[in-house]
Amino acid sequence: MASQMEQQEITCPKCDSEDVVFSKKRQYYVCPDCRHEFAIEIKISKRRIFLSYGHDEYAALAEQLKKDLLERGHEVWFDLDRLKPGGDWERYIEEGIEWVSEFPGRGCCVLLMTPHSVRRPDGYCLNEISRALERNLPIIPVMAVWSEPPLSICRIQWLDMRDCVPHQDRRTQYEAKFQRLVEALEQNRLDFEGAQARLIQRLQPLEFDADIIRHLARFTGRRWLFDHIDEWLQDSHASRVFWITGNPGVGKTAIAAWLLTHRREAAAFHLCQHGHKDKSNSRKTILSIAYQLSSQLPDYQERLNSLNLEEIVTEDNAKTLFDNLIVQPLSYNFPHPGRTIIILIDALDEATEGDRNELADFIGSEFDKTPEWIRLIITSRPEPELTHPLQALTPYILDASTPENEDDIRTFLHNELVPFAGGKELSMDIIDTIISLSEGVFLYVEWIRKELELGRLSLDGLNEFPKGLGGIYAQFFKRQFPDTDIFERKYRSLLEIIVAAREPLGLDYISSIFNWSDYEQAKIMDAWSCP
Repeated sequence: MASQMEQQEITCPKCDSEDVVFSKKRQYYVCPDCRHEFAIEIKISKRRIFLSYGHDEYAALAEQLKKDLLERGHEVWFDLDRLKPGGDWERYIEEGIEWVSEFPGRGCCVLLMTPHSVRRPDGYCLNEISRALERNLPIIPVMAVWSEPPLSICRIQWLDMRDCVPHQDRRTQYEAKFQRLVEALEQNRLDFEGAQARLIQRLQPLEFDADIIRHLARFTGRRWLFDHIDEWLQDSHASRVFWITGNPGVGKTAIAAWLLTHRREAAAFHLCQHGHKDKSNSRKTILSIAYQLSSQLPDYQERLNSLNLEEIVTEDNAKTLFDNLIVQPLSYNFPHPGRTIIILIDALDEATEGDRNELADFIGSEFDKTPEWIRLIITSRPEPELTHPLQALTPYILDASTPENEDDIRTFLHNELVPFAGGKELSMDIIDTIISLSEGVFLYVEWIRKELELGRLSLDGLNEFPKGLGGIYAQFFKRQFPDTDIFERKYRSLLEIIVAAREPLGLDYISSIFNWSDYEQAKIMDAWSCP
């Protein structure tokens, strides 16, 4: 309450003095001038809350939270109140998320984290959190007993209520922590104290929620690849790095996202992105990975917090930072976590700057210094900048022409194209034709699905379908620039300098080259569908 009032000008209602002091212990204001004591009532904004929890020995804490939130005036979706014997669990949960999302700005999700509720791969709360993220619902994690937070939300500070269990015997602790939860809900205050707060502040982990979610919605197959990964994990003599290579569009990022979400071994994830100053930066990558590892390994979190992070994080050299933050804290008789730990780095080729990939350089030279129970999975295109630093590795080639890949695409089409068949049975000829046109690329068949959904393609007009990714790009271009003469006269020179540039060009810089007026600039950017 105090923080909200501090943002306003509080004056004494008796003498109008502005020299008032808030007493946290007594929860009211004191005027030193006239000794008047007073409180200011805060109007509570009623929230709709989806309470996500596991049906385990900590469910009683969830029931108490529901009771107290209701008494405070909030609306709470609680599955035991909604589910009926023999009912469709998935449907009721979906209804709950939809109900909470109905009024933008009012809904949120409180996640009670226990080993049962957030276990991978079958913790049901993981599905609820995924759906909440898809709808951009704020999530407030609450730790009831130590458990590994889902990596999709590990950047969000969690409220530590471990000292409140059992809540019946620890009312004082419970009431204090419930007040913190109320502040998070009603005042958007997620600045909980503790070790996690310090690590978030110093390591500044990167966000990948949107990247992960969009690759999981229609994920299909890949069991054959996961079998290879399982064999690799079980082979104590295998290389500690599993390198997956493949051409654009074959589904490398979707595979990494699935592993991250479904495999408990996955403890850290980084998606490189060319042109993104943080996501293609080796130093930022190490800081983000270190934080994620700390969210999954409490002993490592403790060691990191014992370091002089304020000084360490100023280090510019990636190898030195990797050594100080990851290699050294994980040595010195670090306790074995009881399982293999996997770090995932996706699209490694996108971290290339010029003719060098610093991230690949220190993976090739430094990763072996980490404990033997840590393994690394990387994905990339088969680029020459990676070949030299990773020459000791034998890449696993994700070949789009294999029967296994074709079977996965066939399954995807069977699942996703039925709504566009006009009530008729989806013929094998249609599926075979699309598979042939796709050239084994998953990105192609997903694009086909979207175009069918938008009504720009029809299964009755397969002759209009482009061939391969090249055909898609050609169709994009034709749709955007139907008049070739106008394109060559007005827009071709812009495309030429963008292609020739070694780094992204600012709009103001481009405008100065062509001497555009504000009107011309807006018109040209609109033609390129730029915001």
